[in-house]
Amino acid sequence: MKPDPGWIENWRIGVNPNREREVSDGFISIFADFWKTQALDDKAKTTQNRYAAALHSIGGYLVEQAISEEGRNKTYYELVSESIGPDDGPLIHFDNETWQNEIDMVSRKLYKYMRNKVELLD
Repeated sequence: MKPDPGWIENWRIGVNPNREREVSDGFISIFADFWKTQALDDKAKTTQNRYAAALHSIGGYLVEQAISEEGRNKTYYELVSESIGPDDGPLIHFDNETWQNEIDMVSRKLYKYMRNKVELLD
């Protein structure tokens, strides 16, 4: 349920396996730390499932971005940072508003987590 290396297989596209693996490892690292920081293991199973589904979707989307022309020279951190914001996340479920709302909610929280982490390093 929570982010783990098993997700990497689901995200694999096969176009650039080394690049895909590199960024996927980074995404798992960010998502796992976010999960821990949010204490999601202590939340209800439904909450865990919602977060896991959103993070998994975001990760798959980001792997696609990482192998695109625009994303192939960006770090995994840059890819995440540029895809989420204080208001919403990447448009993944354009045909399902409920699912997209979940992506947006988790993206907002992930954005706050990443900003706080950067502020602590400064």
